[in-house]
Amino acid sequence: MITNGCLKIIFVLAVFLLFSESRSVSGHEEGAPFSGAIGEPVLVHHAHIEDEQFFNSIFFDNFRTGKEKRAAFANQMEMAVDWTGEFRLGSEIFIPFSNTGTSRGQYELGDIELQAIKYAFINDPEKILTGIFSVGLPTGNTSRGLGTNETRLGGLLFFDQAYRNWYLGLNAEFTASVSGPTFSNVEAGMALSYSFIRETGEGMAPTLPHQPLVPIISLEILAESVLAGGDAGTDVVTLLPSLQLWQPASDWIFLLGVQFPVSRDRANDLAIHFQVGKHFDWGHFFR
Repeated sequence: MITNGCLKIIFVLAVFLLFSESRSVSGHEEGAPFSGAIGEPVLVHHAHIEDEQFFNSIFFDNFRTGKEKRAAFANQMEMAVDWTGEFRLGSEIFIPFSNTGTSRGQYELGDIELQAIKYAFINDPEKILTGIFSVGLPTGNTSRGLGTNETRLGGLLFFDQAYRNWYLGLNAEFTASVSGPTFSNVEAGMALSYSFIRETGEGMAPTLPHQPLVPIISLEILAESVLAGGDAGTDVVTLLPSLQLWQPASDWIFLLGVQFPVSRDRANDLAIHFQVGKHFDWGHFFR
């Protein structure tokens, strides 16, 4: 049986191997036709499909655990693959570790989410519409508050629209449990960002700008409403401004964002997000 300690070691090794892989590409996936203004929002997902890996860290202030409020910390490994090399069919997995459970100090695996099928119905350089079928796996320890003991299925829609250096991203999601306790919810997200790409002019932002560093400013609005389950009736709305620094030549991307709730219902008072990622063409192993 794989213990939680083994999973932590696997998690660390996965981070090391993915970020040391030599077959890297710059900007978007190699050969991708997409506008360089379509960036990497912190929590809103972009619709375009490509190989990418991100390591995400979140620091929570006044995280709610039952009646207790305390500081908490979470990590997540995000890995996406383009199966065909045509940027139309892909998959993505999110592997979380955190100490947000009821056992203080326990840093363990949470529930893994697998976006098993991602298909781009519209796949233009500045406009992408993607449908996703997702599966939430009950891999977290329920007794320690790090899992839901539910298998969840979800239907999602992601939309990207770029115009010169501007980018609009929209997400919509419905999720419901198919085993374990009853649960269903809806989520929506919007990201608006501006990339300081000097070469754009009157046309489309280049996929790979020829400048040493591209700053990107972004604002995300996220909303979640729990329809059924123990938290039914909970409605959370948060704002997430962020700054992204993209080095096109090396393809490293760094993001720093501050998320805070604007609704009465809230899981925490403040969350600081730090992300680092790259676009490794590891999909070539499957093609």
